[in-house]
Amino acid sequence: MEKIKILLMIMVVLGWNCKENPKQTEQKNEAVKEVIQTTTDLPETIKEIALFASPTFTDSTKIQDLIIFKELNTSSGTISNIDLERAGELYKKLATRGQATSLPIFEVKETDLVVLPVQGVGFGGAIWAKVLLDKKTLEIKNIAFEHKAESEGYGAAVSEKTFEDQFLGVKINLEEDTFTLQKAIEKANDDGHFIDGISSATMTSKGAVSMLNEGLRKYGGYLKGN
Repeated sequence: MEKIKILLMIMVVLGWNCKENPKQTEQKNEAVKEVIQTTTDLPETIKEIALFASPTFTDSTKIQDLIIFKELNTSSGTISNIDLERAGELYKKLATRGQATSLPIFEVKETDLVVLPVQGVGFGGAIWAKVLLDKKTLEIKNIAFEHKAESEGYGAAVSEKTFEDQFLGVKINLEEDTFTLQKAIEKANDDGHFIDGISSATMTSKGAVSMLNEGLRKYGGYLKGN
């Protein structure tokens, strides 16, 4: 009889603990979500951005301690905070040929650095780039071009270091074109803004330069606010 009483008491206690406050349950779910977002379960697109912004990033780094995720509505110019899932979705859409109506912004915490993705069209289809920019000086600190289907030996060279390095250290202009495609064999200027195109890939070269000029200007309101 005594054993039955003890068993009943245990069942009552367990039943009481199961009746959690919905708010407590929600808080626990958020805590679990945060843990998941600091492990190897991070979306590959977010890992890509994190490594680009901070080469020391590892799977043990808390993504919330490194990046603030925001969204730019290109039609209204409004900026809003978003979660990493939404940021990853917006970034993946840049690999399509259509013009994105919303763009992700990846602010590096406790710095003036921000990763701004841009989208364009080359010879074979979509091209896009990640630009690591200093919000205060507007100087390009790092850049990485990517493409969907540019030809090997030609337009695919857009993602090679020799082409990308031409954009590094340049302070962008939010009112006018920052870059101009160099058409002459000799250097037309020494101001660092003229870009040598990729040999036999004029359309890809033009697309990359136009993408940087137009794409970064879309962030004008955001950058002026900083």
